[in-house]
Amino acid sequence: MAGKVKYGIIGTGAIANLHAAALAQIANAELVMVYDTVLERAREFAAKHNCRCAESMEELLASEVHAVTIATPSGVHAQCAIPAACAGKHILCEKPLEITVSKTNDLIRTCETHNVRLSAVFQSRFSTSVRKIKQAVDQGRFGQHVLASASVRWYRTPEYYANAGWRGTWRLDGGGALMNQGIHTVDLLLHFNGDPREVTGRFTRVMHQGIEVEDTVVAMVQFKNGSLGTIEASTACAPGFPRRVELSGTKGSVVLEGDRIIRWDFVEEKPEDEEIRRVCSQSEGTQGGATDPMAISCEGHRRQLQELTDAIQGGSHLTAPGSEGKRAVELICAVYESARTGTSINFL
Repeated sequence: MAGKVKYGIIGTGAIANLHAAALAQIANAELVMVYDTVLERAREFAAKHNCRCAESMEELLASEVHAVTIATPSGVHAQCAIPAACAGKHILCEKPLEITVSKTNDLIRTCETHNVRLSAVFQSRFSTSVRKIKQAVDQGRFGQHVLASASVRWYRTPEYYANAGWRGTWRLDGGGALMNQGIHTVDLLLHFNGDPREVTGRFTRVMHQGIEVEDTVVAMVQFKNGSLGTIEASTACAPGFPRRVELSGTKGSVVLEGDRIIRWDFVEEKPEDEEIRRVCSQSEGTQGGATDPMAISCEGHRRQLQELTDAIQGGSHLTAPGSEGKRAVELICAVYESARTGTSINFL
């Protein structure tokens, strides 16, 4: 594809501003149109970001845009993305891809049928630290994996839920601290440690009694590689702490806090290890939100949108295609099912 990839944004919630800011920094992409069911809000967004406002979804899908980003409430991601895929538009979809496995499968299948790219927003995968850890995993540097944990001890005020009616509902949010806030960290756990074999979960509401979903959840995971792990997520832990992923094996261990590596130790050191410790101990600003959900830069989104744009033009690899987005949804839904039924959930 010659020239710039033309993007549209569907939905003008807070995250849409990050999409627009990221696109503004990509030389071979441009934002040309936006649509929201609340037209006045879409018009204001269009004026702010110097693009056109579509009066309907049909107008956007009939336009010259090559790709769309989905920035709507989670429970309507497929409702917006599937028509876009049928219209031949490539898709960057915010997390989660959808709030159920069946809807996620429908979205992935539609994109495959219509030969469009689907990139699931997991911008944390694009940090230097995460890429170094994944490289070490692929090289077998940790030996046999033993323990893996994901922790999201964040804080949200009651106003966070009250100011957006869809938040904290099963129908549109799909869950609470785990599905909304914890999904990026769950994705990294799977990215580093592979697929689960069995999960047992429990959830509760400690602080946010006015919402339908959980504000605190814990799960124990048995992985197919033989290791054990834990997941914990909350929006009731004041004042909020950086997310944390820990991986320990028979030959080494790593601790990721935010987007910084704070521990990188191996039985067999390599010459590059000291440089990795030095470089990856500094934050790149690609991860945040422990207290303020918008206290993040657009850098992670910029890197992911740059990759999608390049893939549309040249057919290159996607770091987080739809199949990867599905893995986190499957595990989170299994945690919820376990918590509801009081039983362990097995994976095929």
